[in-house]
Amino acid sequence: MTIDRGFAPPTDRRRPGYVRCARCNVLQPPSPAGQYRCVACGAPLQRWVAHPPPGGPTAPVTRTRPPEQRYLGPPAYRGGHPQWSFGPMVWHEIPPAGDADRGDDPANALRWVGWVAAVTAVAALVAAGAEIWRFSLMIQGRTLVLSGAVVRASDVLVAITALAVGALALLTAMLAIPTLVRTHAAAARRIGRAPSRRPRDIVLRLLVPGWNVYGAGQIVTEIDRTLDQLRVAAQDEEGEIDAANPVSPRAVRRQAAHASTLTILWWISWIISAGLIAAALVRGLGGSLQAIADTVELHIAVDLVAAVVAGLGAVIAFRFAGLLTDRPSEFDSWVVQPPEPTRPA
Repeated sequence: MTIDRGFAPPTDRRRPGYVRCARCNVLQPPSPAGQYRCVACGAPLQRWVAHPPPGGPTAPVTRTRPPEQRYLGPPAYRGGHPQWSFGPMVWHEIPPAGDADRGDDPANALRWVGWVAAVTAVAALVAAGAEIWRFSLMIQGRTLVLSGAVVRASDVLVAITALAVGALALLTAMLAIPTLVRTHAAAARRIGRAPSRRPRDIVLRLLVPGWNVYGAGQIVTEIDRTLDQLRVAAQDEEGEIDAANPVSPRAVRRQAAHASTLTILWWISWIISAGLIAAALVRGLGGSLQAIADTVELHIAVDLVAAVVAGLGAVIAFRFAGLLTDRPSEFDSWVVQPPEPTRPA
């Protein structure tokens, strides 16, 4: 604390405009600006001024108060109070926790995919027969003069069956891709786990050319393993595992982590089909007679392998639908009766 001279003295709080002399304690009347001496003793009026310590902040810190939130009253509605409200409700039972995961059950969609894939397999077999007929006509044409009507009929049959197989294959893919996305998530939820892949990742593995040769088999294998664990868990609950196999249920679950033979065969046929399609496209660029004959042979192989892929895919789709569908137990219709009262002896 230091004393500064030459400043106006502080005013008295009880009487605004008046100050007191520090020497004689006489209340001073209001004086004009520039007069800083006592009217009684003539001593200079002093003022105590507090200075901040050295090294501290020189400017005073001002604290801002948050704006006051005033109550503006209830909401006002133009045209009167609204008439909307909650709709009438009736009492309904809350479904069990296990049924909440079955809201998005893809079993019916899998059956549709299975039927469309089966029709695609039949169309691919017909297309393979049309290509075989064309190849036989090509061999006969080396030594015989063929009828124009027969050749035109063969060309028309090949074109129609090729368009039918392409349209059915496209329809199968359009149905199978969203169904596999739903099945992948539903299978994980059935065993009490979160989906391991996002829907976008699954779609990319099924659609991107080249990547889908490996990605499609990967997704189908993951679904197959998850649903197989669900099947083993159901058998464990029903007590079928210990009766059929003395191995512990935990060991059976570890064995169920492997993909089924059906899925592996489908994946192999899928890879072979992709290789044959690429070979047929490359060989079809040639213009020689030998290149045309080789292309026809490759088309026959493509159609036959496509029939295998579609047929195995239909079986897998029906298998997935069956594993997702709850199978009724033999004890579902049983009713436990209360015990009869005992009679005193």
